[in-house]
Amino acid sequence: MADTKITGLTALTTPTTDDVLAVVDDPGGSPVTKKLSILNLLTLAISNVVVQTFTSGAGATYTPTTGARKTLWIVVGGGGGAGGTGGGTTITGVDEMSGGGGGGGCVIKLAASASTTYTVGAASAAGGAGNSSTVTSPALTAGGGGVGTAVATVTSGTQAAGGTGGTASGGDLNIPGEPGMRGISYGSVDGCGGAGGDSVFGKGAAQSGSAAAGTNGGAYGGGGGGAHTADGTDRAVGAGAAGVIYVIEFLG
Repeated sequence: MADTKITGLTALTTPTTDDVLAVVDDPGGSPVTKKLSILNLLTLAISNVVVQTFTSGAGATYTPTTGARKTLWIVVGGGGGAGGTGGGTTITGVDEMSGGGGGGGCVIKLAASASTTYTVGAASAAGGAGNSSTVTSPALTAGGGGVGTAVATVTSGTQAAGGTGGTASGGDLNIPGEPGMRGISYGSVDGCGGAGGDSVFGKGAAQSGSAAAGTNGGAYGGGGGGAHTADGTDRAVGAGAAGVIYVIEFLG
């Protein structure tokens, strides 16, 4: 076969994993030309990915795995709590209900690999706003979901607003959390507490029924569920779930 430049070879437009490539092994030492299957090349690429997961930490330090070249940050804020009477953890009174908490925001960012500090938004208190998750460098903020409201349901159709969804900033993708749903009164006895808002990684708590407590949001970043009372019994409202930070590292 006559000498042919690589650019003059026939193009392979439908490669399969058993096709081979020419590679130089140990180019800086004792170089030897060898063959490398596409399957083994893909296996190498997949094995060079490491995931670190952080479910807690305030001002903690992230240290890259040795050899990491790039990192994909996925940052989720904590969910907000449902509304409680006077900012408390329950609703009270003969006929009262509350809206659900908002879901946490989510930020996704590809960045160079480097040590940095981070904070994971902790679970909110019932009746309290969600906590933000942050990264110092790159500067990322996944906001916590807002807290729902609590109101007396004196007439049919009265509503209690849900909390706002968490904000998101600094990423290649910035995805706000879902707002919490409204609590609604259908009359002097019947009604419901609002469902919690979703985050990208966590379901908000389900809507409550009449005379029922709220439940907590799901991991990660789901908003807490509102409650309803019609018999003078205090009923607990739901808390928002904590956020999370995933760091997907690509090693060289």
